[in-house]
Amino acid sequence: MTREEYMIKLKKYLRKLPKQDYEDAIEYFNEYFSDTDKAGQQKLMEELGTPKQAAADLMYNLLDRKIQEQDAADEDSEKKQDKKGITLLAVLAILSTPVTVPLFIAMLAVLLAVAICVVCVIISDFIAALSVLLIGGKLLLRGLVSFPYSLSGALMITGCGLLGIGCALLLYILGICLCKWMGMLLIKLAQCLARKRGKNHETNK
Repeated sequence: MTREEYMIKLKKYLRKLPKQDYEDAIEYFNEYFSDTDKAGQQKLMEELGTPKQAAADLMYNLLDRKIQEQDAADEDSEKKQDKKGITLLAVLAILSTPVTVPLFIAMLAVLLAVAICVVCVIISDFIAALSVLLIGGKLLLRGLVSFPYSLSGALMITGCGLLGIGCALLLYILGICLCKWMGMLLIKLAQCLARKRGKNHETNK
């Protein structure tokens, strides 16, 4: 495989990265190959592994750097990092991992099923929150309109409306927490896979 063919395949695996990270990665690999001759380029490609392996290694390294920057930003309240970008990078890193072991394939299948279930729960939670909010809002308005006719009835209906709105807010907060938990789970999984890959590399050396 020539350098050009290697880079074409590498770009295919890296194209879903954020634009700036993608450009930095391609520039890094171009400089990496430019510092040697054709024989040296072949040796470098052997060291990097297949384009998919090289892309996976780069994504895991980039994820580690982003997480370190996030930890530093958490300590410095004036700095803010994009947590959505870190979660996206974790997903890309997991998907870029070369699948060669049947057990790993089974693990990914189970994790995918769990992820689908969690996503369904999150969507259902937000739908329920919206429904309860609409019902609570309707009861609140009806209760306010009923004050001239029946004070006790109006208070009861208004209270039910406020209770519904409160429950809707709690469901919304629960949905946000589930989203954050899902993102953290993906990041932890990516870190776990990165450590496993690192151990495998050390064993193979």
